[in-house]
Amino acid sequence: MRAFFTQKLSDDAEIRRVEVLFAGLTSGIVVALIGIFLCILVLFETAGLALLKIWVAYMLSVLAVRIAIRYMFIASDRHIETIHRWEWLFAFGTLLNGLGWGVLFGPLYPPPTHPDAQMFVALMVVITAFTGSVFVALSNITFWLFIVPTLTPAVVHYAATLGEKAQWPVTAAACCIAVFIIVQRTLYRSSTDGLQRSTEAELLLAEQEAIFDSSPMGIAVTDDGKRLVKCNARLAELLHCRIHDLTASRLGTHFASAAEAARFFADSQAALDHGHLAQGIYRLKRADGSQFWAELSGRRMPAGMTHNIWIIADVTLRVANERRAQPRPPAQPET
Repeated sequence: MRAFFTQKLSDDAEIRRVEVLFAGLTSGIVVALIGIFLCILVLFETAGLALLKIWVAYMLSVLAVRIAIRYMFIASDRHIETIHRWEWLFAFGTLLNGLGWGVLFGPLYPPPTHPDAQMFVALMVVITAFTGSVFVALSNITFWLFIVPTLTPAVVHYAATLGEKAQWPVTAAACCIAVFIIVQRTLYRSSTDGLQRSTEAELLLAEQEAIFDSSPMGIAVTDDGKRLVKCNARLAELLHCRIHDLTASRLGTHFASAAEAARFFADSQAALDHGHLAQGIYRLKRADGSQFWAELSGRRMPAGMTHNIWIIADVTLRVANERRAQPRPPAQPET
């Protein structure tokens, strides 16, 4: 059972990792559109208009493809058997995007007469690589398929055009790549750990909710004001009430009398204050006015919480049987 739970936890965390990866695609597309717009403004005079149009058409087409992949992913049924295919499809779209940004150090690279435009291209590629490292940090595959085509043309360009002077730009590029890798690995570890913990908490909560709802006994959670803050369907069935009506009602109003409620609270308070189990049999009344014997067992929730949890069982038949089994006093002899 423990192995099954561990595998379930791992599978759910993996599915959520890819879901978060796709969820960040919208922000990545907005950033890409801003970058494309800036490139059009700066490179309009340095690059050929026809070449710039081709590049813009390519980049917009890639963004459209990635948006289509995202919508297909949202409409799909996510299972562990198929989730890695979606990750590879996401990585393919990111690869096409990276190839487009790498072209800035190819045919679109400004001539030496425009040093400001050259500096812009260098900064644009570095910023794009950094933001991409953040947006795709949850996928190692996607990170490498984006960072390599984005930065490799820049390294090759500087190595080919600067000759012996290329060592410093190449060294700087290598340092940037190292920083991007460190950032990606740090974000990947922290994000996956967070997803693992949140998925485990959700699974445990779902398991507790299932136990809570399917329990054959009534369950009530009360605050220090002795008000019901939560209950299950079985308790509503015992009291012939709707769950909505029980929630926020005072526990004392469901006892057969005020004296019975006072005795219950007095008996249970000492046990709860010492961290012990409070237990006893009392008469409760239903919504129609009928009464029944109920056994209440309660305990205070863990430290730092002010709620108590009560298990309530109908023991009317048991009480009746115990009373019938009690020996009757001997009859008095006639005089």
